[in-house]
Amino acid sequence: MLRADNKNKNYVLNDKQANIFKLIVETYIQTGEPIGSQKLVEKCDLSCSSATIRNIMAHLEKLEFLEKQHISGGRIPSTKGLEFYAKYLVYNPKKYFNEKLDDLLAKRRLNIDTTLDEAASVISKMANFTVIATTNNASETLKSIQLTPLNENSSIVVLVTSTGRVESKMFNYDSNQIQLNDLKVAIRLFKERLIDIPLIKLSEKANALMPIFQAQVKNYEIIMQKFIKTIFVFEEETHNKTYNKGAIILSENISREDIAKVFELIEKHSVWEAIENNLDEDNNIKLDLSRPNLSIISKKINFNNSKNIKEISVVGPSNINFEESFETINILEKLIDKEKNNEN
Repeated sequence: MLRADNKNKNYVLNDKQANIFKLIVETYIQTGEPIGSQKLVEKCDLSCSSATIRNIMAHLEKLEFLEKQHISGGRIPSTKGLEFYAKYLVYNPKKYFNEKLDDLLAKRRLNIDTTLDEAASVISKMANFTVIATTNNASETLKSIQLTPLNENSSIVVLVTSTGRVESKMFNYDSNQIQLNDLKVAIRLFKERLIDIPLIKLSEKANALMPIFQAQVKNYEIIMQKFIKTIFVFEEETHNKTYNKGAIILSENISREDIAKVFELIEKHSVWEAIENNLDEDNNIKLDLSRPNLSIISKKINFNNSKNIKEISVVGPSNINFEESFETINILEKLIDKEKNNEN
């Protein structure tokens, strides 16, 4: 017996009803056509009669899981039915891509960036949908700061971040106002006080060090202001990396106008924040079936990781294979989690 609470309404399906509904949805996904009772019996080689299937379909229609496009035609899954199917009937990591995943995990060819890129690219092409990895630098921290003098009026300040990013910034100054030794003292103080501070908070935290600088650094105000205005300049940014765009571009069911809207979404915005329907709050999963001929699934990643990935999303046609979609998200999340555990 399968029980679910969907927006404070209880839905109860026994094992047979749940299995028949699963077959209806998967047959519809495969054929794209309304499903009749006799058609389902023949296609799935069922042992029960078409009358039994009709009774189950009538029950599913009362639950608003199925709907009729025409009075005399077969039934198709409703949006509510597809959400129920996605959450309760297929959201269990199973068999898809296991061999490829084992290969990727075993080889770990170069680093987590390469592994994730390869995994997302391979899986999205195998399943023929688009995968989006959304990164956000809010938790990216400072790991190292070094000073390399070039001449008496300029130096290079090198910042290394928690994602492995290296930022080289020119520090120009008047040698009559700032001495190299004072710069070296400033760098030492920054190393002592700013390591593991988020990049977007470096200016704020550096400014709070003024009393310490006043006691140890000559012309500390000039040095500090130059660092705050030219070196510690970072803003929060969100970027999406998209794999297998062709799955959307080549889809026969998605109009050119809708494709443009989807690309606007996945290239410039957080997919997670753009979806209103929270399918599974416990697992931070959202499902959007409101767009014409499109399905969007997004998973919010809560732990910090070397790539700052905060979301994994899958975009495909309205008849997207939910099981493969959830398993894709699950695989990529495992890869990220594995890297986090390795770092710890």
